[in-house]
Amino acid sequence: MQVLGDARGLNPYTASTLPQGDGSKLSALYDVLVWSDPATGTVRPQLAESLLPDREASVWTLSLRDGITFTDGAALDAEAVKKAWEKHLDKKLQSAAASTVEPLTLTVVDRLRLSIRLPSPNANFDRTVARLLNYVPSPRTLASDTALAASNTAPVGAGPFKLREWVPGDHMTFERNPDYWQHGKPYLDTVTMRISKDTSKDVQAIDDGDADLALTVDPVQFELAKDRGLAVADIGLSGGLSIAFNTRPNRPLADPALRRAIALSLDTEDIDRVFYAGKGRPAKGIFESTSPLGNIQLSLPQNDPAQAAALFAQAMDNGRKPITTTYAVPNTPRSVQMARYFKDKIETASSRMLTVDIVAVNLPDVFQRVQVDTDFDLTTSALAADDPEPTLYQFLHSKSGVPNMTGYQNPKVDAALDAARLSTDRTTRSEAYTRMQVELITDMPLFVYQESFAATIASPRLTGVQLFGDGHILWDRIGMRA
Repeated sequence: MQVLGDARGLNPYTASTLPQGDGSKLSALYDVLVWSDPATGTVRPQLAESLLPDREASVWTLSLRDGITFTDGAALDAEAVKKAWEKHLDKKLQSAAASTVEPLTLTVVDRLRLSIRLPSPNANFDRTVARLLNYVPSPRTLASDTALAASNTAPVGAGPFKLREWVPGDHMTFERNPDYWQHGKPYLDTVTMRISKDTSKDVQAIDDGDADLALTVDPVQFELAKDRGLAVADIGLSGGLSIAFNTRPNRPLADPALRRAIALSLDTEDIDRVFYAGKGRPAKGIFESTSPLGNIQLSLPQNDPAQAAALFAQAMDNGRKPITTTYAVPNTPRSVQMARYFKDKIETASSRMLTVDIVAVNLPDVFQRVQVDTDFDLTTSALAADDPEPTLYQFLHSKSGVPNMTGYQNPKVDAALDAARLSTDRTTRSEAYTRMQVELITDMPLFVYQESFAATIASPRLTGVQLFGDGHILWDRIGMRA
């Protein structure tokens, strides 16, 4: 398998759980408690036997399958899950799931059942587990800081594979777990994940027989793979690629008229032609076009330079009150290239009354600068959500803390998100998200220019490739034709 980069580590607290990060490595090593099925839109059990709410959706019960062990022989039981989740609260780890775990009350009911009391009702909490709390390491690796540090390079999970070899900067090789809980699985003896930083070569590598599988979010590569007759599968994701604005009162773009003017300076179709060879999926808003929860009649404003110029002139008193903004982007060639494109479009539409200063931030420092220090006016955002819960909720709700990096606050949006969270009924949720979309069009905390998707490109001899969530792979069912 081709992977984009090396792991930051292989424990669930410091590794990147994104599919293009370490997500597929973690699912191979730890398996998953539950998984969201893109075919049905439901959350299905895996290591768990069930994850069910009470009548009010205030208390959920996680029931585990009996007889599952980690590769060190320790039992996967309710106490192990409790310890694993509570470890996210260790401030030294700076886990992205800490804010999710902090308000939970976890109680071991018996050997295989864990009670989870929420701070407020949430009929979609199972999606939060699938997104943020899915990977459970052996309790022995949590016994001390030393043991946890060692698990970065010697992870101990209950997944279908174990780590055999890690050559930093080159590849990881995983070998079949002979004691995996699903007898007869996995079907593969080994999986090698090889680093390929140039994703434009993934299709050629598979076509040449040098690789069997790759994940991609690049529409150009996806279309090329289809043209070559390779096996492909994709799932559309809400959120999208966007320019996110710092809406906080002390920042230059606190005025929604300026944010709207920036959106009107840009054209999603042109962005798609320039950066995706016209093969991408230009966005109309924060929901992908086939989402049953989005309202396709509602679109974010765009591509009206005359109206943009008028709004810029009004907001900046015809140039007598010029504004300088900071555009913080990851220090990668593609990110900087796109930022320069956006800078030119915005400055041209504003007749240079609004200046965009691009700051390229080294990848390890992006999270600190953007989400913790909130030191930006514009930034690149890539949200990929198979369901609005919990990703869009956390990004937009005023009380979600660090995930709401724009500082966006709108009581009507909070109320809509809360209403959608309380229901699993598709119509009820869709109506709530429609109310949210109306507010986003007015407030413009972000401008979404390209829909997100996740896809696999595979050799035709590979079988059983199953994507889940926002583009992860379930490794227990993959096989190979003779």
